[in-house]
Amino acid sequence: MDERPLATRIEGLLLGKGEVTERPVLAGQGFFLDGRLVAAVLDDELCVPAGHESREGSSAPGVRPLLFAGRPVTGWVVVEAAAISGEGALARWIESVLSER
Repeated sequence: MDERPLATRIEGLLLGKGEVTERPVLAGQGFFLDGRLVAAVLDDELCVPAGHESREGSSAPGVRPLLFAGRPVTGWVVVEAAAISGEGALARWIESVLSER
């Protein structure tokens, strides 16, 4: 299990992929690659666009639709901390998002 904060882990996975910037989004921290939001951290959970790979994983344990003000945010899912505790699991989610850019 990786003990580094999730934001630091995401930064490391995005390095060298383009221009990475961070800004607050919703109630968390957003990660933008070349100006496009590719992931966000809400507490210790990962939010990613629900592309092809993400849609398939949305029924997987530890993955659920993103809710904002009690309503689903179309096109986004939340991956719980336990589902991305290992570096390989987080890397697979980030690579899935990047492959759909």
